Amino acid sequence: MKDSYKPKITLILIAINAIVFLIECAQGDSNDAEVVLNLGAAYTPYIFENGEWYRIFTAMFLHFGVEHIAGNMIALLAVGQYIEWYFGTVRYLVIYLISGLLGNLLFIGYEVFTMSDFAVSAGASGAISGLFGAFVILALDPRTRKYFSMPRILVGLALLLIPSFGDHSVNIIAHLGGIIGGFITGYIFYKIMQTKNSYILEEPPVQNVKNLSDEQIISDYNNVPDNRTDSDDQSSFME
Repeated sequence: MKDSYKPKITLILIAINAIVFLIECAQGDSNDAEVVLNLGAAYTPYIFENGEWYRIFTAMFLHFGVEHIAGNMIALLAVGQYIEWYFGTVRYLVIYLISGLLGNLLFIGYEVFTMSDFAVSAGASGAISGLFGAFVILALDPRTRKYFSMPRILVGLALLLIPSFGDHSVNIIAHLGGIIGGFITGYIFYKIMQTKNSYILEEPPVQNVKNLSDEQIISDYNNVPDNRTDSDDQSSFME
């Protein structure tokens, strides 16, 4: 393992999310759906009726409250460093962005298909869920499966999803979309890396990775209070 290893893209993503959150706070209450909506949160009527498709991207960097962004950024650092180490900076960023975009697209598709009440949705966890989906690849690769076994990864995914089903403020659809996007994109990159024989050779960036439990990674991610709000008949979903 190289002592100089730093997950540069992960740290940049955390910095961007933090800066955007400060902008939210400067605009008003970050828990206010109207404030987050004005800054680019996903809202299906605006996306379809006004053609504001940029919202499926900008929503990935907006959060409802301190607890929301804190939980997401802890999870991003905990998981992102391994995915960035394995896939490299460019592939890692592609996995992150595609996961977030697919999660938001799946959510707005779900709202249109079910004709449910439209909700303001924001958060990075669709993209972060995609990193959990890409984690499955590390269990498939013979070089890394000794550190990341398939049962361990599956337990981690279960710990990620199960609490979301009981919390109506959490955008479970975006989470599922992110996991699917992360796994598919990660698997494509894995096959490309196999063909080019461009595997990593160093050990994971954290030496005691064997002792890092799934509960430690997931607990902070799921330890986010109910941030569902109502503003002018608009409900909001955390991602």
